Amino acid sequence: MTSVMATEYPKTGKTGMTSAMATAYMKTFPMEAEPKVPGGKRNAVLEVPEFQTAWNLYRETSLDITKRVEYMSQCLNFTEDDKKAIKESKEVIAPALDKILDHIYWEKLVTDPWLSRWFRDEEGNIAEEYVTIRRARQRRFMLKILECKWDEDFWNFVRWVGAVHVPVFGNEDIYVPVRLNLALWGYIHQYLFNYLHEQLKDEPEKMRRIVAAWTKLFWLIIDVYHIDYFAPWM
Repeated sequence: MTSVMATEYPKTGKTGMTSAMATAYMKTFPMEAEPKVPGGKRNAVLEVPEFQTAWNLYRETSLDITKRVEYMSQCLNFTEDDKKAIKESKEVIAPALDKILDHIYWEKLVTDPWLSRWFRDEEGNIAEEYVTIRRARQRRFMLKILECKWDEDFWNFVRWVGAVHVPVFGNEDIYVPVRLNLALWGYIHQYLFNYLHEQLKDEPEKMRRIVAAWTKLFWLIIDVYHIDYFAPWM
């Protein structure tokens, strides 16, 4: 991780995880950085300004994590009010966070015949110490979400976690198929939704705001997490 954080951004001189991810991405798919121009036989579509604008936006949101989050937030109508709602939900979620994580890890993940694969040792037994470590890291991640500290490093971390589970960037031994990611995030979402519904059943408007905000945030996280899963030029 130290070497990642010390990498310089091309042209900007900034340091951080972004350039490491972007550099790895561009080495694999260098054609995405090239201008989209017609070659050989004339292609009128590529000369239409609106399509050029769309292509430029696509390219920018593929390479710049901040622009991607900004654009996706606009699409989802994820606003400052949603951030306030998530911060407000801390008073409900934080006290029960250990209970929520215990359920997700010890009752869901380690009992699922497929999801539990990544929590087993070489003999096929659940590696309890590793489960405890993963649970602790997830707890820190959830607390950072509740504090709304979603800076560029936060989103690069989300992308990095996804990228290391893709064979093209990570270790094939820890490759996690998309459907399992979606199944897990979907399960966490519905479990959290049901918990919030129970806790805020006497405050329907507050529940609506918080649930809507968390739903939008989940989609943002899922998109950034899977950036390197869906390389369109592959």
